[in-house]
Amino acid sequence: MLSTKDKIFQSALELFASQGIQVTSTAQISKKAGVASGTLFVHFKSKQELIDTIYISIKKNAFADLNGNMPNDSSVKVQFKEASRKIIEYFLTNYNEFIFLGLVDIDPMVSEEARAIGFKNFEKSMTDMKQFFKEGYFRDIDFDLLMQISWSTTETIIKNLKLRNLNKPSESELNIIWDIMKKSP
Repeated sequence: MLSTKDKIFQSALELFASQGIQVTSTAQISKKAGVASGTLFVHFKSKQELIDTIYISIKKNAFADLNGNMPNDSSVKVQFKEASRKIIEYFLTNYNEFIFLGLVDIDPMVSEEARAIGFKNFEKSMTDMKQFFKEGYFRDIDFDLLMQISWSTTETIIKNLKLRNLNKPSESELNIIWDIMKKSP
Protein backbone atom coordinates (compact mmCIF):
# COMPACT_ATOMS: atom_id res chain seq x y z
CA MET A 1 0.00 0.00 0.00
CA LEU A 2 1.31 3.43 -0.95
CA SER A 3 1.92 6.09 1.67
CA THR A 4 0.05 9.38 1.32
CA LYS A 5 3.23 11.04 0.07
CA ASP A 6 3.69 8.32 -2.55
CA LYS A 7 0.04 8.64 -3.65
CA ILE A 8 0.55 12.37 -4.15
CA PHE A 9 3.82 11.75 -6.01
CA GLN A 10 2.28 9.13 -8.33
CA SER A 11 -0.86 11.19 -8.94
CA ALA A 12 1.21 14.24 -9.81
CA LEU A 13 3.42 12.25 -12.17
CA GLU A 14 0.40 10.75 -13.96
CA LEU A 15 -1.32 14.12 -14.32
CA PHE A 16 1.85 15.91 -15.42
CA ALA A 17 2.49 13.23 -18.06
CA SER A 18 -1.10 13.23 -19.34
CA GLN A 19 -1.95 16.93 -19.37
CA GLY A 20 1.26 18.89 -18.82
CA ILE A 21 2.96 20.38 -15.81
CA GLN A 22 1.78 23.98 -15.99
CA VAL A 23 -1.85 23.02 -16.60
CA THR A 24 -1.96 20.59 -13.67
CA SER A 25 -3.12 22.22 -10.44
CA THR A 26 -2.33 21.10 -6.93
CA ALA A 27 -6.10 20.73 -6.41
CA GLN A 28 -6.23 18.19 -9.28
CA ILE A 29 -3.28 16.31 -7.82
CA SER A 30 -4.91 16.20 -4.37
CA LYS A 31 -8.20 15.00 -5.84
CA LYS A 32 -6.55 12.25 -7.89
CA ALA A 33 -4.53 11.16 -4.82
CA GLY A 34 -7.71 11.11 -2.72
CA VAL A 35 -6.39 13.56 -0.15
CA ALA A 36 -7.46 16.98 1.09
CA SER A 37 -5.83 19.93 -0.68
CA GLY A 38 -3.90 20.90 2.42
CA THR A 39 -2.46 17.40 2.77
CA LEU A 40 -0.38 17.86 -0.38
CA PHE A 41 1.34 20.81 1.28
CA VAL A 42 2.10 18.79 4.39
CA HIS A 43 4.31 16.56 2.23
CA PHE A 44 5.50 19.09 -0.37
CA LYS A 45 5.90 22.80 0.47
CA SER A 46 4.91 23.83 -3.05
CA LYS A 47 4.18 22.57 -6.53
CA GLN A 48 7.81 23.47 -7.35
CA GLU A 49 9.08 21.18 -4.59
CA LEU A 50 6.87 18.38 -5.94
CA ILE A 51 8.21 18.91 -9.48
CA ASP A 52 11.79 18.92 -8.20
CA THR A 53 11.21 15.79 -6.10
CA ILE A 54 9.82 13.92 -9.11
CA TYR A 55 12.75 15.07 -11.28
CA ILE A 56 15.39 14.03 -8.74
CA SER A 57 13.68 10.68 -8.21
CA ILE A 58 13.63 9.97 -11.96
CA LYS A 59 17.29 10.89 -12.38
CA LYS A 60 18.23 8.73 -9.40
CA ASN A 61 16.26 5.69 -10.51
CA ALA A 62 16.79 5.85 -14.27
CA PHE A 63 20.41 6.89 -14.57
CA ALA A 64 22.15 5.67 -11.43
CA ASP A 65 24.73 2.95 -11.89
CA LEU A 66 24.26 2.54 -15.64
CA ASN A 67 27.36 0.45 -15.95
CA GLY A 68 26.85 -1.52 -12.75
CA ASN A 69 27.50 -5.26 -12.87
CA MET A 70 29.56 -4.74 -16.02
CA PRO A 71 32.70 -6.90 -16.24
CA ASN A 72 35.83 -4.75 -16.00
CA ASP A 73 37.12 -6.10 -19.29
CA SER A 74 33.98 -5.16 -21.27
CA SER A 75 34.60 -3.18 -24.42
CA VAL A 76 33.37 0.40 -24.71
CA LYS A 77 30.82 -0.84 -27.25
CA VAL A 78 29.43 -3.45 -24.83
CA GLN A 79 29.33 -0.96 -21.94
CA PHE A 80 27.60 1.68 -24.05
CA LYS A 81 25.03 -0.71 -25.49
CA GLU A 82 24.28 -2.19 -22.06
CA ALA A 83 23.78 1.30 -20.57
CA SER A 84 21.50 2.19 -23.50
CA ARG A 85 19.50 -1.01 -22.99
CA LYS A 86 19.07 -0.26 -19.28
CA ILE A 87 17.84 3.27 -19.96
CA ILE A 88 15.42 2.16 -22.68
CA GLU A 89 13.98 -0.67 -20.59
CA TYR A 90 13.66 1.57 -17.55
CA PHE A 91 11.68 4.20 -19.45
CA LEU A 92 9.49 1.65 -21.19
CA THR A 93 8.53 0.35 -17.75
CA ASN A 94 8.22 3.89 -16.33
CA TYR A 95 6.82 5.71 -19.34
CA ASN A 96 5.24 8.57 -17.38
CA GLU A 97 8.71 9.42 -16.08
CA PHE A 98 9.96 9.51 -19.67
CA ILE A 99 7.14 11.87 -20.63
CA PHE A 100 7.85 14.05 -17.58
CA LEU A 101 11.53 14.44 -18.52
CA GLY A 102 10.51 15.42 -22.04
CA LEU A 103 8.20 18.07 -20.64
CA VAL A 104 10.84 19.62 -18.41
CA ASP A 105 13.28 19.65 -21.32
CA ILE A 106 10.82 21.74 -23.36
CA ASP A 107 9.75 24.03 -20.52
CA PRO A 108 12.42 23.92 -17.83
CA MET A 109 10.32 24.07 -14.67
CA VAL A 110 12.87 22.22 -12.57
CA SER A 111 14.98 24.35 -10.25
CA GLU A 112 18.72 24.66 -10.84
CA GLU A 113 19.32 23.03 -7.45
CA ALA A 114 17.26 19.98 -8.45
CA ARG A 115 19.05 19.78 -11.81
CA ALA A 116 22.41 19.77 -10.01
CA ILE A 117 21.26 17.00 -7.67
CA GLY A 118 19.84 15.06 -10.62
CA PHE A 119 23.12 15.36 -12.52
CA LYS A 120 25.04 13.80 -9.64
CA ASN A 121 23.13 10.57 -10.24
CA PHE A 122 24.71 10.06 -13.65
CA GLU A 123 27.90 12.03 -13.16
CA LYS A 124 30.04 8.86 -13.12
CA SER A 125 28.51 7.67 -16.38
CA MET A 126 29.12 11.08 -17.98
CA THR A 127 32.70 11.08 -16.71
CA ASP A 128 33.18 7.65 -18.31
CA MET A 129 31.61 8.87 -21.57
CA LYS A 130 33.91 11.91 -21.65
CA GLN A 131 36.90 9.65 -21.06
CA PHE A 132 35.85 7.36 -23.91
CA PHE A 133 35.46 10.48 -26.06
CA LYS A 134 38.97 11.70 -25.15
CA GLU A 135 40.37 8.24 -25.91
CA GLY A 136 38.93 8.43 -29.43
CA TYR A 137 36.14 5.84 -29.25
CA PHE A 138 33.45 8.33 -30.29
CA ARG A 139 32.95 10.60 -33.28
CA ASP A 140 35.11 13.70 -33.35
CA ILE A 141 32.36 16.30 -33.03
CA ASP A 142 31.31 18.48 -30.12
CA PHE A 143 30.75 16.14 -27.16
CA ASP A 144 27.53 17.81 -25.98
CA LEU A 145 26.10 17.71 -29.50
CA LEU A 146 27.00 14.04 -29.81
CA MET A 147 25.27 13.29 -26.51
CA GLN A 148 22.15 15.21 -27.61
CA ILE A 149 22.00 13.31 -30.90
CA SER A 150 22.43 10.01 -29.06
CA TRP A 151 19.69 10.90 -26.54
CA SER A 152 17.35 12.05 -29.31
CA THR A 153 17.79 8.70 -31.05
CA THR A 154 17.25 6.86 -27.76
CA GLU A 155 14.04 8.84 -27.20
CA THR A 156 12.82 7.90 -30.67
CA ILE A 157 13.51 4.22 -30.03
CA ILE A 158 11.68 4.38 -26.67
CA LYS A 159 8.63 5.98 -28.30
CA ASN A 160 8.64 3.49 -31.17
CA LEU A 161 8.92 0.49 -28.84
CA LYS A 162 6.10 1.87 -26.68
CA LEU A 163 3.88 2.28 -29.76
CA ARG A 164 4.56 -1.34 -30.68
CA ASN A 165 3.96 -2.52 -27.08
CA LEU A 166 7.47 -3.95 -26.82
CA ASN A 167 9.38 -3.88 -23.56
CA LYS A 168 12.99 -4.19 -24.69
CA PRO A 169 15.15 -2.99 -27.55
CA SER A 170 16.51 -5.33 -30.18
CA GLU A 171 20.21 -5.68 -30.84
CA SER A 172 19.77 -3.74 -34.09
CA GLU A 173 18.15 -0.84 -32.22
CA LEU A 174 21.04 -0.75 -29.76
CA ASN A 175 23.44 -0.86 -32.71
CA ILE A 176 21.78 2.23 -34.18
CA ILE A 177 22.62 4.20 -31.04
CA TRP A 178 26.16 2.81 -30.97
CA ASP A 179 26.66 3.57 -34.68
CA ILE A 180 25.77 7.21 -34.03
CA MET A 181 28.39 7.43 -31.29
CA LYS A 182 31.30 5.34 -32.57
CA LYS A 183 34.22 6.75 -34.44
CA SER A 184 34.17 5.58 -38.05
CA PRO A 185 37.07 3.30 -39.01
